[in-house]
Amino acid sequence: MNITDQLSRNISFSFPPKRIISVVPSQTELLFHLGLKDEVMGITKFCIHPAEWFADKTKVGGTKTLNIELIQQLQPDLIIANKEENEQSQIEQLANQFPVWISDIKTLDGALNMISAIGTITHKSIVAENLQKRIIENFQQ
Repeated sequence: MNITDQLSRNISFSFPPKRIISVVPSQTELLFHLGLKDEVMGITKFCIHPAEWFADKTKVGGTKTLNIELIQQLQPDLIIANKEENEQSQIEQLANQFPVWISDIKTLDGALNMISAIGTITHKSIVAENLQKRIIENFQQ
């Protein structure tokens, strides 16, 4: 699959990814809500929600101090990162070896677009669309 991330970078990866590492706590929670328990294999030490994932998933370091060697050993199909949350040099190093989808969220529309993109990437578009609807409804109340 080919998809453009929120930095306008084209990412190619096997669809749907079966070995995902999330290096952003909020996006880890999104992956949980999308039902990707078996696909997510690595998270950061700051990805404390959901608690059961924090207890069970491999910790790949902190958001700004990733354990590159451990990530390389895990051989992910996809890494989900964030422009502000992660260190650019570490993400660039990982992107030379693995597909890395990077979010850059500054607005509600940006967050909704991120949810949609990750839903598409993970073959969970319908679940992502339902989550988007709930978010929009909550903002309209």
